[in-house]
Amino acid sequence: MSKPKKTLLSPSMMCADFLHLEEELRVLKSEGVDMLHIDIMDGQYVPNFTLGTDLAKTMYDFSGITLDYHLMVEQVDDTIELFTEIPGSYVTFHPETSKHPVRTIQKIRDKGCKPSIAIDPAISIETIKHLLPLVDMVCVMTVNPGYAGQALIPFCLDKIEELKAWRTLHEADFLIEVDGNVSWENVPKMIRVGSDVLVLGTSSVFNKKESRHDSYERLRKTIQTSL
Repeated sequence: MSKPKKTLLSPSMMCADFLHLEEELRVLKSEGVDMLHIDIMDGQYVPNFTLGTDLAKTMYDFSGITLDYHLMVEQVDDTIELFTEIPGSYVTFHPETSKHPVRTIQKIRDKGCKPSIAIDPAISIETIKHLLPLVDMVCVMTVNPGYAGQALIPFCLDKIEELKAWRTLHEADFLIEVDGNVSWENVPKMIRVGSDVLVLGTSSVFNKKESRHDSYERLRKTIQTSL
């Protein structure tokens, strides 16, 4: 897996208009997004419940867009096989939720999916460095996980920069994804410190002030001027 020559887009489907989901997916296909970010929450690891596998599969079957699962669940090892049924999907979990994260990573890969780990704001890069050579992506949380619409935690941008430096030093090849308040204001900062994948939500393309097409046009221009 090579690092992308462009910034990859992963719209957060928990922010979509579910009364018009088919139209949302048509727009995402036409805009050429790279992934569908699927937040899975169990009400225990985070105090919220969101999407499920049946809905995710339906969205994939309709759109053909790669799934980008983000598992915010307390007992990830008990449910991991539910999220590895579609080969090529990214499956992100929080290492602290697994008794044996190396085994969990291997299980994801054995199923033909792409293992990824997420780093909460309170988790340091140092504590997960041993896992970096094993994964295809690292998701840096720039807000506390669980809800859309939170403010950016500024020091989390330093983690992206640290990950990029580590990747270069060790000639590693994982993607760096950023998740949390990926806003018009913050996108340039996130790209400049090393983000490869943007998880897009209510602070950018799912805003209610402009059309989806206009939002993606604005996003492309913002990305272009940030590179």
